[in-house]
Amino acid sequence: MKISEAMADYFHYITAVDQKSMKTVESYKNECAHYLKALNEQGIEDMEAITYQAIQQFIDASAKTLSDNSLNHRITCLRLFHEYASTMLNCSNPAVYLKSKRHGQHLPNYLNKEDVTLLLTRQNESERELLDVTILELIYGCGLRVSECCDLKINQVNLEQALLRCRGKRDKERYVPMNENEIKLIKEYYGSVRRKWDCHRSMYLLINSRGNQISRQYIFTMLKKRCASLGLDERISPHSLRHSFASHLLDGGADLRVVQELLGHSDIATTQIYTHIQDERLKQAYRQFHPRNKK
Repeated sequence: MKISEAMADYFHYITAVDQKSMKTVESYKNECAHYLKALNEQGIEDMEAITYQAIQQFIDASAKTLSDNSLNHRITCLRLFHEYASTMLNCSNPAVYLKSKRHGQHLPNYLNKEDVTLLLTRQNESERELLDVTILELIYGCGLRVSECCDLKINQVNLEQALLRCRGKRDKERYVPMNENEIKLIKEYYGSVRRKWDCHRSMYLLINSRGNQISRQYIFTMLKKRCASLGLDERISPHSLRHSFASHLLDGGADLRVVQELLGHSDIATTQIYTHIQDERLKQAYRQFHPRNKK
């Protein structure tokens, strides 16, 4: 059986039967496209011709350009594809011993409150600046994932009740309160900039000057440039603001379960990583200031 035929069968299955989300299907298709291209370059076109060595060669090449998380995602996609081909198409499974790259748990990037204030302060009165600050205020103020921010629709924002209805991973919905700064910015942005740019009658809250939905890449690029201009760490990402949202809530005494619900974590173990940040800060303060720790 041709590899391309097996992949087409697999994509149909995860779409129609397994009912994966469109984003998940597109992600799997993208990873499999890279895989298929690499196998074809090795002269491999049939499923039964794929060997563990051929897969490992592809993974080794991928490791040179991908982060650990991206590499593990690619490995997972390949394993799932071969498991399907083995079970449903009676193909051999050369990926059965393929293992994810192990790496230690990294504490999330964190901004202190002063850096957040600097980042969210408007630097000028331009329309683009209003859009950018509104985006960053939403991510930090509501703890949004960057994809959740991009996909935010007008009907998900209730300014009167100061509530945002967010659709997260696996289409799980949650409600997040909004602060006065967010409400003020949204009202100003919606009443002026967005009204001017909305030439397509978009359903999305955040649009660019051409009336199109804001992209993830726009937010990443904008934040990188903003950090550089303000003298902040350029490694700060939109997710750093989400991490800071959680950390600042816990610093203020919020219950871990409340933070879990606000972040949309299905497992509280995911939320507990933020308690490790607090532990590290305590240790650092102890090492720096306790007299018995000084030489």
